Amino acid sequence: MMGSGERRMIESYERLLRRFIDGEITPDQFENDYLTAFKSDQNQAVGASFDILDELFADVDAYVADPRLRGLTGGLSGEELRVRARSAYIRLFG
Repeated sequence: MMGSGERRMIESYERLLRRFIDGEITPDQFENDYLTAFKSDQNQAVGASFDILDELFADVDAYVADPRLRGLTGGLSGEELRVRARSAYIRLFG
């Protein structure tokens, strides 16, 4: 069961994730917005939801827009990041 702190924490990410999953914003915009939101989140609470958001943080950090550089670093493409975001959304919001 999710506590009120965890619920407050994930609410702030729902719209951002939905916009990215639906293609309303680019992977670059999602990267910027997600990293900013996560780093400044005052509602972070320990629990399964935080673990999902933290895992997505690592995925966002692994996103590399440049295909040539991505090949050298093994980073994620925009589409791979969208798949990871969709998975996180489903685990958080059903």
